[in-house]
Amino acid sequence: MKKTQSETRTSDEATKRTLCWNKDAQPQALRVEMGDGSFLVLPYDHLGFVKFEPHNDGDLVHVFLSTHDIEIRGTNLRELALGFQKCAVDWVRALPARSSPRQDADYVWIKSIVVQEVQT
Repeated sequence: MKKTQSETRTSDEATKRTLCWNKDAQPQALRVEMGDGSFLVLPYDHLGFVKFEPHNDGDLVHVFLSTHDIEIRGTNLRELALGFQKCAVDWVRALPARSSPRQDADYVWIKSIVVQEVQT
């Protein structure tokens, strides 16, 4: 059965609401969206390094910038970490607790983001 245009649009909008991150070929900066609606825009030229740690209870991606440290926790975060390798992560956000993870085996699911300003 073929989907109508409005059904496809509704499905696309629902998918966008459940995305935790986005790739872009050449973003100039990383946007980190916080749970309260605020966000940070951090230029990629401040990126020091990224560390990926797989764990049984979820993964950790630690992003070290010259001005901020970012801890991203969730599941299936390897793809996200590889996106940072190419400076191709446009934005990240944690999904609300009321959302439930998709069942796709390779779906990136960000549970929490903690941002700390680097003290000099």
